[in-house]
Amino acid sequence: MTDTRIPRLTTEPRDSMTVFLLGARVNALLRPRRWMWVGLAFNRMAAELRADPALGLLHSRSLPSVRGVTVIQYWESTAALLRYAHAETHSEAWRRFYRQGGDEVGLWHETYEIGLPQAEDADRAEDAGADAGKRRGYEAIYANVPPLGLGRALGTRPIGRDTHRALDRLALRRARAQGRANGRGGAKGAPGTAPAPDTPA
Repeated sequence: MTDTRIPRLTTEPRDSMTVFLLGARVNALLRPRRWMWVGLAFNRMAAELRADPALGLLHSRSLPSVRGVTVIQYWESTAALLRYAHAETHSEAWRRFYRQGGDEVGLWHETYEIGLPQAEDADRAEDAGADAGKRRGYEAIYANVPPLGLGRALGTRPIGRDTHRALDRLALRRARAQGRANGRGGAKGAPGTAPAPDTPA
């Protein structure tokens, strides 16, 4: 019998990185003028990130569907991801989404920190307890989309004052984790306003 060996591969080691899932969902297929700009914005950001590796994106893959697209991105760090979120190309698209309003298109994202705790965590967790920055975090936001991903797995709640920014949501997860480790309950959120446009979408 012929020995047919299946080659197996693994990744190169890396201390830490950030996985970012984002997507757009078309809720009104017959009103393309209200949502086509989102696809163009996605393409513009993808081209910008490919053209400049120094921005921190390691790899990206798009998974199109009938109603939209899901993008899987691997970043050097959460700090690099958030720097790009604050940059003009992304910020302009995020502001347009909220200015336009309506429910013709929805946007969502999920951020996962993996590997060792990232160096900038200590600054980020300033208000979440001294040990919160030693923990990895995750955060998510969903706008005009049905429950999916983490939202489907864990449930959702309205964005509030303590979950207004991506950094706030990451710190809150750490505070809750630290509270459980210390035998305390986690921090509870409060209802509030819509998310800030500085969060990546």
